[in-house]
Amino acid sequence: MIRLKTWESIRVRCLRDGEPIKTVAREEGLAPNTVRKYLRTDKPPEHKKFRRTHLLDAYKAHVDELLRRSPRITAVRIGRYLRENVDPSLRCEESTLRKFVARRREILIPKEAFIRACYSPGDEAQFDFSPVKVYLAGVLTIIQLFAIRLSYSGRYFARASMHSDQIALFTGLLAGFEAFGGLPSRAIFDNAKTAVIRILRGRNRLENTRFAEFCGTLALEINFAAPARGNEKGGVEGIIHYVQDNFFDPTPSFDSFAELNDALAVFCEQDAKRLHSTHHETIAARFEREQAVLRPLPGVLPRPCVRRNARVNKFAEVQFEGDVYSVPSAYAHRHVVVECYEGHLAILLADEPIAQHPRGSGRSEYFLDPRHYLELLAHKHRAAEHALVLADGRIPASLHELFSRYKAAEPSTATRRWTQVLMHLADHPAELVGQTVVHALARGTDDPEAIALLLRQRTAPPPPALLDPARLPEAARVTVLTVDLAGYALAEMAEVMA
Repeated sequence: MIRLKTWESIRVRCLRDGEPIKTVAREEGLAPNTVRKYLRTDKPPEHKKFRRTHLLDAYKAHVDELLRRSPRITAVRIGRYLRENVDPSLRCEESTLRKFVARRREILIPKEAFIRACYSPGDEAQFDFSPVKVYLAGVLTIIQLFAIRLSYSGRYFARASMHSDQIALFTGLLAGFEAFGGLPSRAIFDNAKTAVIRILRGRNRLENTRFAEFCGTLALEINFAAPARGNEKGGVEGIIHYVQDNFFDPTPSFDSFAELNDALAVFCEQDAKRLHSTHHETIAARFEREQAVLRPLPGVLPRPCVRRNARVNKFAEVQFEGDVYSVPSAYAHRHVVVECYEGHLAILLADEPIAQHPRGSGRSEYFLDPRHYLELLAHKHRAAEHALVLADGRIPASLHELFSRYKAAEPSTATRRWTQVLMHLADHPAELVGQTVVHALARGTDDPEAIALLLRQRTAPPPPALLDPARLPEAARVTVLTVDLAGYALAEMAEVMA
């Protein structure tokens, strides 16, 4: 095989310059027949790369048969099969086996091809969740990133949440549609348990009742992607990776979720100014056309919460998702409804709220409000000393100090006197009651009546301002006569001198 430069020289000298074949062959060090061979064809010489015989080439037929029979079989299983059924003496590094199987898989099982999609304005949206890392109040935390993207314009909205449950899904969808200013005709989601109970044949799904109610209120059609086919919602998959690379890398730090979501909203708004990845115009320009055809949001939006029936136990507590929440003790042993939102939880009786708490993390936390047990403590004051609702920082430390003074002075009446002070929590913030107790102890008194008096003084309305006579009309003003006492002073001096 001659070199490409020699082949080029032969054709130039013989075909262009007309030199004799024998002369060219002698000077190039070739046989005349070789020169004639390369003059008869326009195809340049091909230089095939030398490839050493691979250790596993002898087992290629077995590997190919296994891949055709089971395309997703792993290289480790193929190696085990070869050692157990073909050649027990086979010794091969796992990395070498993986590379060989990958090359054979690529030849035998070509990758799937796709058709590029084209969307109309307001036609479709895609949404999904993905875990990301962020520093919250200085602690590295894994959170869930929700993203929704309009397929025509590429306009997207991203929001962070601690969970990827139904509550976070409903909250993210409503926030996204409000940011877009309207609704698309349909949306695509995967087969998460928050939306789908069971995957049926074809595209049919048995939807979660609450998810179906939520989407029905918005009149939003939901199409579910096929299992393990992320390409059917590739638009939002790409946006999630884009936000991860451009917002969460390097890992950002925020004091709270509110601050994080505010920063995400600004990022989404500013990023709309960039060019669309496919079309030669900005995302904002395409969104302006799409927003005009979005369906308006309904007048009454669905509430982004889940509702569960529950029963209040004998401790006036409701258990929900592994956490415990208190209600006023008067509602013990009653059936209630729990409404759980992303940031808080409300407990209702006959559609009337009776208690509200911040939402727990599902790690056996207790959310007990001392005000819910004041009426019960008034009758069972001896239980106050060991009451869980009064422990773990739920009331100010000064109140515990007050109880210690009562107990040291007179143990028999300590809980009763302490309960009298605790009753003020029903009408005043716990911080104010604690500050008043500190004030009373500083004055040298721990009497419940004195503490009540100081609390009334602290919360009493300010006295009315003095009326300015200058602001009164002339008819309402009172003329005050000025008395001249100079004459009395002179008479008094005359008497003294006499």
